[in-house]
Amino acid sequence: MRMVLADDEPIITRGIRKLVDWEGMGIEVAGCYETGKSALEGILRLNPDLALLDISMPDMTGIDILKECRSLNMDTSIIFISGFQDFEFAKAALHYGAVDYLLKPVLKEELLNAITKCMNKKREKVFIETNELAVQPDHIDFGKIIELETTHYRPVLVEILFGEKEDNQMKRLTQFSLISFLEDYLNNHKTGICFIRRGKIVIILKGISAHEAKGQLAEIRDAAKEAVRHEIVLIMGHQVNEVKQIPAAYERCLEMEEYLFFHEFLRTKILKVGESVFSYPMDESKLHDAREKLIHCIVAQETEGFEQTYHWFAQMVCYMAEGKKEDACFYFCTTVRMLEDRFFELNLEGCKPDMKEMLEESRKCQSFNQLSAYFKNVFAGYLYKIQETMSNQEKKAIIHVKEYIERYYKEDLTLQILAEEIHMNSYYFSTFFKKHTGENFKAYVNKVRMQHAIALLLGTNMKTYEIAEATGYKDPRTFTDVFCKIYHDTPNSYRKRVTAEVRKQE
Repeated sequence: MRMVLADDEPIITRGIRKLVDWEGMGIEVAGCYETGKSALEGILRLNPDLALLDISMPDMTGIDILKECRSLNMDTSIIFISGFQDFEFAKAALHYGAVDYLLKPVLKEELLNAITKCMNKKREKVFIETNELAVQPDHIDFGKIIELETTHYRPVLVEILFGEKEDNQMKRLTQFSLISFLEDYLNNHKTGICFIRRGKIVIILKGISAHEAKGQLAEIRDAAKEAVRHEIVLIMGHQVNEVKQIPAAYERCLEMEEYLFFHEFLRTKILKVGESVFSYPMDESKLHDAREKLIHCIVAQETEGFEQTYHWFAQMVCYMAEGKKEDACFYFCTTVRMLEDRFFELNLEGCKPDMKEMLEESRKCQSFNQLSAYFKNVFAGYLYKIQETMSNQEKKAIIHVKEYIERYYKEDLTLQILAEEIHMNSYYFSTFFKKHTGENFKAYVNKVRMQHAIALLLGTNMKTYEIAEATGYKDPRTFTDVFCKIYHDTPNSYRKRVTAEVRKQE
């Protein structure tokens, strides 16, 4: 296979060339480029099997290159490299046909996994074009499939969930034991065959419906679990009518392997391609609510509720990630950044974490439980940090006031209400507030309300009067006057201008 590399930082391409023994893998690095335009020219000239591209380069972005290649019907598989700040951009690139995306700094294991996807894709193309399922025979006896009566088939990927401390020797022995058990079981029940393919255990069921298959697999899983004393997860593929269609259906099973990282949260250990894995209906607002609750819990020092609040937040991260480990890491890291910003706003000393190091450590986690435990310690560090810094009553009082405003900004907030909340004389409270925030009370409340108003303007289709009401203003005119004073623009004009700018960038 031939590969090209492109990144506007030569140190990145040099590092990638040294990171892996490309020649040993049968891959020739045919060219290295520093701009998007030169990378596209190289791809058009060399027609490589795969390209590893930085998503942000001079002249052309990686996505621009991908679109050009697809418009020309080129088969080059493309993997993107992106910085942390380009995460959403890189994620969107998958919709245009990228094989994978990697965050900098590129880790060897993740790079190899992405390259393997490209190699499998190329092999799959060979399988389909040559109409041969057994190009890589492994331990497959395809004669047994041919001997089966003319019927339909359903591939099933079998995965063993190993403990964190089990060594490779024990894993191999357990896999050997399981394949032996499955061969005997399927032979006795005359329902299909099993074999090893590229190190994975695969079952091919014959002639049964999806409903029957689920029942059959439930029996197989329970019996296998007892036989090898390990938890088993089965991923059931689509039904196909010809042997040559099995590889493509099996690849869809492999795509769902990502969910095994979240196995502690799986509602069932029998997954089906095309079906939702998590029964909990999820959207961004639920993750947002959980994140805000967690941040408030930490800042407000609600130590007794921290465990439960964090568990809820971690669940929302799991569901929102939809099987993507990298997405889960991103949501956790983003929340740490938001918490750090909240500390800054409250004039508190944060933990100032190294985001690059945090991302690397989170990537090393082998399961979502490990990942969740890692970030739980990170958030607990903020809980302890604020306990250390809150050494006097005045600082505690001003933090409480700011948190109160953040929670109840929709309501009619007055100096009297806030003064009573911290048991202070209302006349003194105004001076006290400005001393510790540098702003007068009314201006601060307006600022908080406007921050929420901006989110509603850009994230919803709500009308101006609805946003005014939702952010604590009794009439739209007052809301518009305050908005114009702060942003030097009307709400509708601001919405149109920013929306147009975003679309232009897209």
